Amino acid sequence: MTEYVNTNETLKIPLSKGKLVLLLAGALLFVILGLWFIKQPEIFRKGVALIIVIGYAAVIFFGISAIFIFRKLFDTKAGIILDDKGIHDNSGGVSAGFIPWGNITNISTIEVSRQKLIMIEVSTPDDYINRQTNYIAKKAAAINHKMYGSPISITATSLKYSFDDLYYTLRKRWQQNISASEL
Repeated sequence: MTEYVNTNETLKIPLSKGKLVLLLAGALLFVILGLWFIKQPEIFRKGVALIIVIGYAAVIFFGISAIFIFRKLFDTKAGIILDDKGIHDNSGGVSAGFIPWGNITNISTIEVSRQKLIMIEVSTPDDYINRQTNYIAKKAAAINHKMYGSPISITATSLKYSFDDLYYTLRKRWQQNISASEL
């Protein structure tokens, strides 16, 4: 775990191309599985209609995920940049962009379906929802806000950084920058 966090230095956390390739392979595997459910639902004997619905849901959800992951594979920008102004989030398909330290009201963690997320609570959540230009990303941010209290969630899944280190670093940088601005 990170011992000391210096808020004077800019920290650039790169995207992990290896993790992204694995995520893409997993998404494509679920798309193929979904197509198989659609094409041959009768192998399950019972609940054929349900199997077809599950197949379509898998193809749509994981197909969209695969598109976002594929695009991220060719992204040359850092996944997260922390500087004295705030967080620059480019870590996922629904990235928040720039989040000033002064706009953050809390940083916490949640776990959804065994996926750990860092929730960045902000004083103006609608700004972060409305800045999403993609319809799906905007809907995802709005759902995040409604269900978890913030439109901004960050995971270390696509980063060359562990989840615990990322959470610790974000909290420390936020606390130190808030303390410095109060002086």
